[in-house]
Amino acid sequence: MAAEPALVVRDVEGPAAMAACIGLYAEVMGLRPSDGGLNPRLLTALQSNGGIVVAAYEGDGDPTRPVGFAYSFLAREGGGELFQFSQLAVVARHLQGQGVGRLLKHAQRERTLAMGLTRIRWSYDPLKTRNAHFNLDVLGGRVRVLKPSMYGGEGFGDDAGEPTDRFLLDWDLTQPAMVRPGLPERAWRPGECLAHGDDLLIAVPARWDLHRTVVGAAAAAALRTSLRETFIEALTTHVGVSCLRVTDDLAVYRFVPRGTDQEGAS
Repeated sequence: MAAEPALVVRDVEGPAAMAACIGLYAEVMGLRPSDGGLNPRLLTALQSNGGIVVAAYEGDGDPTRPVGFAYSFLAREGGGELFQFSQLAVVARHLQGQGVGRLLKHAQRERTLAMGLTRIRWSYDPLKTRNAHFNLDVLGGRVRVLKPSMYGGEGFGDDAGEPTDRFLLDWDLTQPAMVRPGLPERAWRPGECLAHGDDLLIAVPARWDLHRTVVGAAAAAALRTSLRETFIEALTTHVGVSCLRVTDDLAVYRFVPRGTDQEGAS
């Protein structure tokens, strides 16, 4: 059996390479012509002014054939410290779940630390549980805020028609990911919030797209609205630290009390 091709991550250079990354983004996200998108000039401007633009390549590293792409820009909240805000990271469909996303994130981490910064922030849909597990359990990020309709009325591409509620996640680059305790064995229901010691456990569909197809648009919208309120309430006192799949159909978020050792880095 042939070995999988080696992957390399490097800074994206030149308009042709950037255009190839934009093409990958459009393909992975299923963008429609009306959805708008990126352009090489914007990425060049970001990269020239403190931003990070990286891509993953297979084999000989042909710059016109990226298999992963991420970019971020310098940001500051109020008068606080500078950090990188990672606006997107995409991986070619045939390589998803094979470590490309981790390579991209660690490339961003290395470059951010080289700037003397220690934090990367990004947003994600709370109901994309595969992303949630990677962000929280693999990388060790923390969720402290939910932004309802962060990007306006509805998403685009494959997420057309869906609200743009987003968790804001902070990744402290100086702290390792923590191993969390296992989840209690029980019959979970989507939308359920369970107190488990001092922690809060919130069950969500593991595959939102499949759940929406099975229950219908109206029932799915009602559950998303209910979960939005549950998350907002939980985040008044707790921090999101984990998301684990418990069955093929369900995943469970863990929220720990703010200001405790279990919260980890602040």
